[in-house]
Amino acid sequence: MKSPVAHWGSREWQKSMDALVSDPAHPQAFPSKYPMDLMGRIRVKLCAEDGNLVGYGFGGQRVVLPRESVGAVNTVSAFRAGHVTHGRALLVLDHDDKILLRADGLWETYGEVKKVCRAARVPSPTHIWAGTSTARARRRTTRQPPGYAKAPGYVKLRTNPRGAALRVLALLVLYLTAAGLGGLIGVLPAVALPEWFGAVRTLIGIVGVLFGIAGGLWVAAAIAHVLSDAARWAAISWVSGALAPPARFFARRREHAGAWLVAANVGLVLLVPALVGWGPGVGIASLAHGFRDASLVADLRANGITIPGTLIDVPRYSTNDSGNTTETDVPTLSFLGHETTDPSIGGRPLALDASDPLNTDDQETVVFLPTDFDVAAAEQQITGSVWHGAPTANLISGGLFTLALPPLAWLLVLRVRRRRWRRAKVFVDDLTT
Repeated sequence: MKSPVAHWGSREWQKSMDALVSDPAHPQAFPSKYPMDLMGRIRVKLCAEDGNLVGYGFGGQRVVLPRESVGAVNTVSAFRAGHVTHGRALLVLDHDDKILLRADGLWETYGEVKKVCRAARVPSPTHIWAGTSTARARRRTTRQPPGYAKAPGYVKLRTNPRGAALRVLALLVLYLTAAGLGGLIGVLPAVALPEWFGAVRTLIGIVGVLFGIAGGLWVAAAIAHVLSDAARWAAISWVSGALAPPARFFARRREHAGAWLVAANVGLVLLVPALVGWGPGVGIASLAHGFRDASLVADLRANGITIPGTLIDVPRYSTNDSGNTTETDVPTLSFLGHETTDPSIGGRPLALDASDPLNTDDQETVVFLPTDFDVAAAEQQITGSVWHGAPTANLISGGLFTLALPPLAWLLVLRVRRRRWRRAKVFVDDLTT
């Protein structure tokens, strides 16, 4: 289950911060992204109590630092402890510049840390931005993260509840399992289609896998949210001794609608080159191959000579720049002591023995031109129409995908305009409120 988290900059965060920092006589500082317990209470904060600097963390953690022991308060974008580099954190140092208290996260927001330090009568905080090249007011920069040693009595503030690692692992397993099952379900329609569907069968498989993975991730997110809401509902019901109103905990979530909208727009953008490739690309290629095959079949039917032959495998070897050799099985017609590659009429050549291609030796009736033995095909390949099967399916799908391109482009334009309008509306609402 995922702990409730309010994100810096969101309306929920702003409302919470307005309520929490409204008393200037008792200032409190919070990380910009603070997780809450199941009761919805914020457990991570820095405040001044009885002239001392006090930090609160999960699990009832309370760390009191007497003001005479505090030599400096730093908020850093990164720092080193030994040979390990850590990310953003608030560091309370002693007079020897050793760490007394470490609280991970982004703390330098709205100047609340400065207010707490002033109330506790400890030095004002210094913001250290590692790796930056421009200096800002009351901030000093360094080329690499500063290094600190731990002071006797060093304490790390628990900014995440116990079991956070297990929850992250459980969420990872949930998302991977759901994505895998979704991808498997998405590819089943393409697998069930016969081979004569042609290239569109591959496209259906790719789109099915992508939609299946997206659907699996959505289901996993929904399950995680429901479990989190259920845990909060159960905890509050237990503490209050009565069933809490379910509607207040299992209401429809909208805070992630923007992320899903962005994902949908990205998917539509990626769909455009796919439709171009499988629309005009496959359609034109299928049309060109169809006319070529039709010309070959017409020539063999009018001028060809029929003779018994065999279908064999003549491997072809190629070497890449790294010196690795690749073997490719090539269906080949053998007749009158001559061998020629079997043409791909109707979208594919004759099939070799799947279990042992190299030992393929199938009897075939071969039709060839007496003036050019390399122009030949099996009689079964020139019996029916060259447009049956995959070529027709490719032409139909290519035409449909080509016709779908203009509506898709217009849909993208509408979605982008709608997103800009929503962002402008939110901006205006923020200004008016």
